[in-house]
Amino acid sequence: MKKIFLGALALVFLTVISCKDAANKAEEAADTAEEAVEEVAEKVEEAAEEVAEKVESAVDGVPNFSDSDVQAYVNAYEEYMAEYKKIAESKDMTAFAGLSEKGQKLATKAQEISGKLSGEDAEKWTAYMTEKSKEMQEYAKAMTQQ
Repeated sequence: MKKIFLGALALVFLTVISCKDAANKAEEAADTAEEAVEEVAEKVEEAAEEVAEKVESAVDGVPNFSDSDVQAYVNAYEEYMAEYKKIAESKDMTAFAGLSEKGQKLATKAQEISGKLSGEDAEKWTAYMTEKSKEMQEYAKAMTQQ
């Protein structure tokens, strides 16, 4: 009788342990799934922010920078580029010569500002300045064509 009782007790004990292990595994799986969902949600949010920034930049062509001095420089550079385009289209070489001083001041300011750029702003700055350089080359090419 003792053997049957001990056998039954062992069976109950094993069943409880198995159920506890299954509950622990189910809890671990739920935690893992929750972490995965949170990770995906974070990545989706980051991607949405990047898209919003790119859309904003594409809409007005001027990226936003976290440093106000950098933003002020970019805004001034936009004004310079508008003036450059206007002069290039008119092919007014006298006005173009007067624009060089403004360009030199902006170049000096760019050197000062480049030290203030954070990692993300540095990427935006590089992309922006590369695009503006291409635009300037096109304007200059159009100005020299007859």
